[in-house]
Amino acid sequence: MKKIIVALLIGVGGFVGIAWGQPAQTIKGRVVDADSEISIPGVNVVVMETNPQLGIITDLNGYFTIEDVPVGRYTIQISFMGYEPAILSEVMVGSGKEVVLNVALKETYQQLNEVVVKPQQRKDKAQNNMATLSARSFTVEEAGRFAGGWNDPSRLAGSFAGVTMAEGVNDNAIVVRGNAPKGILWRLEGVEIPAPNHLNGINNGGGIETVFSVNMLDNSDFFTGAFPAEYGNAMSGVFDMKFRNGNNDKRESAFQIGSQGIDISSEGPFKKGGDASYLFNYRYSSMGLVGQLAHMDVGLPNYQDLSFKLHLPTKKAGTFSFWGIGGKSNVAFEPDEDPNEWETSWDNNEYDTGSEIAAGGINHRVNIGQSSYVFTSLVGAFDGFTNESEQFQRDGSVIPIADHSEKNYRLIASTYLNHKFGNRHTNRTGVTYTNLSFDLDIKGNPNPGVEVELIRIADQRDNSYLMQAYTQSKFRVAPTIDVNAGMNFSYFGLNEEFIPEPRLGLTWRFIPKHSFSLAYGKHSRLEALRFYLAQNDSGNYLNPDLKVTKADHFVFSYDWRVSDNMSVKIEPYYQRLYDVPVIAGSSESLINYQWDMYFDEPLINTGTGSNVGVDITIERFMKDGYYYMFTGSFFDSKYKGGDGIERNTSYNRNVVLNLLSGKEWKVRENNLFSINGKLTYMGGNRFTPPNQELSKSSEMVVLDETRAFDWQESNKFYVDVAVNYRINRLNVSHVFILQGKNILMTEEMFGWAYDFKKQKVVPHGMTMVYPFFSYRLEF
Repeated sequence: MKKIIVALLIGVGGFVGIAWGQPAQTIKGRVVDADSEISIPGVNVVVMETNPQLGIITDLNGYFTIEDVPVGRYTIQISFMGYEPAILSEVMVGSGKEVVLNVALKETYQQLNEVVVKPQQRKDKAQNNMATLSARSFTVEEAGRFAGGWNDPSRLAGSFAGVTMAEGVNDNAIVVRGNAPKGILWRLEGVEIPAPNHLNGINNGGGIETVFSVNMLDNSDFFTGAFPAEYGNAMSGVFDMKFRNGNNDKRESAFQIGSQGIDISSEGPFKKGGDASYLFNYRYSSMGLVGQLAHMDVGLPNYQDLSFKLHLPTKKAGTFSFWGIGGKSNVAFEPDEDPNEWETSWDNNEYDTGSEIAAGGINHRVNIGQSSYVFTSLVGAFDGFTNESEQFQRDGSVIPIADHSEKNYRLIASTYLNHKFGNRHTNRTGVTYTNLSFDLDIKGNPNPGVEVELIRIADQRDNSYLMQAYTQSKFRVAPTIDVNAGMNFSYFGLNEEFIPEPRLGLTWRFIPKHSFSLAYGKHSRLEALRFYLAQNDSGNYLNPDLKVTKADHFVFSYDWRVSDNMSVKIEPYYQRLYDVPVIAGSSESLINYQWDMYFDEPLINTGTGSNVGVDITIERFMKDGYYYMFTGSFFDSKYKGGDGIERNTSYNRNVVLNLLSGKEWKVRENNLFSINGKLTYMGGNRFTPPNQELSKSSEMVVLDETRAFDWQESNKFYVDVAVNYRINRLNVSHVFILQGKNILMTEEMFGWAYDFKKQKVVPHGMTMVYPFFSYRLEF
């Protein structure tokens, strides 16, 4: 049945594709004030490079529609008296889907007619207008175009300055400026959600794939430090993502099949002529489907997910939206029954791991006059992680590793008021209440090479809460000086800790095209609840007064706008981490968090850490079909555990260099063909070396914790390539993507393994090219 459906869809696409006619498309959207987010009527919207030139002005509600735009890439110019004009360059117009643009214009500092402002193009500028530095936006188009992006926001961010992948190409967990992936705040539709990755419980919130298709996303923001005050419970970075609204004029659909999954999506109006719309996407993993059809049992991950958004504007009661995501994934492995077939200790480890995530809610926005609006959310979220693991021994015995089951539930109520006092001051003030319910049943083995029994970690069903409030303002104190200032306050009910967090940022455009920025922020992030609720075998709590981990961020930025389509940015930074949970007299620290860190000793908040470095970005935005971006990160990441000894963190690679580039050509008048590449040079991962003597006696990996992260693998060089081809036909597009990740087959190390033949611990890794391919039909 599935094959029949696929054949029909492809057949329909082919039939439509051969229809006569010149492919053209509609460009539409909305223009708003950048500070108040209120619609602006009468704005001029012009599609450059068209002859005769196409353009229109926005209606009373700020909307515009430009029909019959020939397919291709265009520059869109938006201008209005009293506002700084904007340019959107290289906007791709395809025949399969209408192009929807949401544009924010900044009001000029001077009075009208005092100065003529040249249109500005900053494709990297954050959507959040109160961001000072260490922030950039990313687009759906970039996720599909950049080599190594894999249509995944996390992997796309791995190309930005200050970011590196935690493990390698097989996982999408990211390290931001030396911080663990667990420190990232994930936001969707304005509220915090669990890390939205399949199998997110295994690696600090990272996983194998994001639980929603990137094609659901609108332009979104990614922050790497000193975030605005509205972002609480964030330590290392922030993903602030938004779903786009479905098309409210016509029904559009897409079918996609590839190495990562099979997608079906649809969008359109609820009724013809109405303003309400729907958008949804369902995906099933290709690897899981192959494994089931071939009856393979080699540890292939299996997952599926669903995401949706309903956009419901009203005439007087504001705009409502209902949205949701859900994903389920699992991976399992059973070792060969014959011990003689085992080569290393990775071959005799039986595991069954699964994760679930769901989040959804209702958002409401209502304008108050011409300068204010109130945004309110009520959201429910759930994430669960299970893992049963044990190690078979050659003498027939079995050593348990973990019996881990945790379920976390969140009920979130959030509201804020955004008010524009004038063209020189905008304020946003809000409050968020999060009810935290949990069901923990966790047993683990803190030292599998020595211990042969599981210990109780947590057995608790209860609830607590996190209360947050913030206020932040953007001041334009002079034509060349902006100040962002705010405070975030949080109160964690489980340990009754109150945390004030000041935030301050300053930008000075001291000469045309050059600016300096400074920012400071205090930030904090809850650890996994199981650490606050850890128990001993008698059921007594080990850490009743454990504090929340905190950090001070100091960032400086120099930004040089070389030309309209090129920029250079240099950002030195320093981060001081404190109140980090550690074990007294031990090298253990939650800075180096892993999901299987099981403790039967109390945690104390004497741990510290520091991250110091500089990020460099040289970027030429796409123009005339050509772009490139160089990013460099030079950093040093240290920590002190409970023994007070300073060591490298597990994420201290020291250097990461990326070079991305691509060229796009117009083929047969209407089609687009591009070749994209990425070169990456980075320091090797750090590992705690093994104790060979103890490992040999137990035939398992036993680490020498006195030398924590003392061993570093050799530096790595990766090459990724991507080839994209878009065929535009009348009312339908065919998009082919082929990517090869790690085409030089650089060896990746995942950890240690005990080699039964060599009778010693050896590095365990993989050497392979990771293929990514997809075919997408838009109609």
